[in-house]
Amino acid sequence: MNNLRWKAGALVVVILLCATLVLRAGKTTSSTAANVMSVSPAPHASVNAPPPQFASPCVATIPRSWGQYRGGSSQSGLAFEASDGTLRFITNLPCGATPVVALEVRRTAASSGDSLD
Repeated sequence: MNNLRWKAGALVVVILLCATLVLRAGKTTSSTAANVMSVSPAPHASVNAPPPQFASPCVATIPRSWGQYRGGSSQSGLAFEASDGTLRFITNLPCGATPVVALEVRRTAASSGDSLD
């Protein structure tokens, strides 16, 4: 029984020593405090400062002949449908240029054997 008490007492002492070391690690020393105090504060922004400049927006041009925008997804890109039924899918939009068509699906006139009706 005395052996168990001795072990429990030793464990309490070890825990208290570890807690003391952890608490001391979080405190600043006088040299650290002096370094922090010697840093000058940031200057205040003046009232008449100009507004921040933002980069010009990216603009891609889509030809009107491609038709109406029909939607988009992360997998197939943006879809446009022309008046003749042609679908164009765009996956990459370059700034300041006309995009390259990734996939173009053309409608053909239905012949007698191609109809599902």
